[in-house]
Amino acid sequence: MHTQWAVNEKVAFEIAYAGCQTGLRTAVSMKQVGLNVASDPLMSAAYMGIKGGFVLISADDPGPHSSQTEQDSRLMAMFAKIPVLDPDSPRQAKDLMGVAYEISESFKTPVMVRPTTRVCHSRQDITLGPIPKNKREVEFEKNPARWAATPKFRLQLHKELEEKLSAIANYRPTAPKKLNPKAKSDRAIIASGVAAAHTKDILKELKIWSKIPFYQVIQPFPLHHKFIARIIGTYEEVLVIEETMEVIEMQLADRYRVKGKLSN
Repeated sequence: MHTQWAVNEKVAFEIAYAGCQTGLRTAVSMKQVGLNVASDPLMSAAYMGIKGGFVLISADDPGPHSSQTEQDSRLMAMFAKIPVLDPDSPRQAKDLMGVAYEISESFKTPVMVRPTTRVCHSRQDITLGPIPKNKREVEFEKNPARWAATPKFRLQLHKELEEKLSAIANYRPTAPKKLNPKAKSDRAIIASGVAAAHTKDILKELKIWSKIPFYQVIQPFPLHHKFIARIIGTYEEVLVIEETMEVIEMQLADRYRVKGKLSN
């Protein structure tokens, strides 16, 4: 494994992305404020895609506790049109890194993993599991129509990008999960990230865990199409709990039955 520091987040992103263009698995990490600096290559990388797996780790700071802003990187993922995964704990963050590489290489797209303060500043025992040995041949394929695409080629890349997002929105391994399968009601709660971990604890403390269906969203964007249809078609009232912005809520797109940040 090769690791290095860069002078800023834009340079770090470009170094890691160049590595994935040759077939290597690469990752780049930064805070949400640093993602602003790296936004220029991020937007193009989404269109051009990847060759080896490429994961962008953007650590958010709701509050904020140690940052200039509390912006939500999931909105940047929506803006760039790349999938984002939202872990609820250090253990799940480790597990989702493997999932992120699988998505990246299956759909030829960068993938964002977005841990927040409570994940990044926590410690947890984890089982590492087997580490696969992947021998990869490093080769850069000259392809100006892709890697240096002009608007003529960007139009085709844009169509491919939309097709990727649609397919990822039907990717079963990252579909939202109902954590209390026996609970039945005409009301439901949806949460993601650390908010999901806190919600789970609160529902158990209030002794209503077995009464109100609770769904955890692992992939806030793109939200799974079948999940949206099932939620809207099944429940009379839905409460969405997420930090910091209403990313899941806006994709459900029902201001009457869905309650959250947009409804205060």
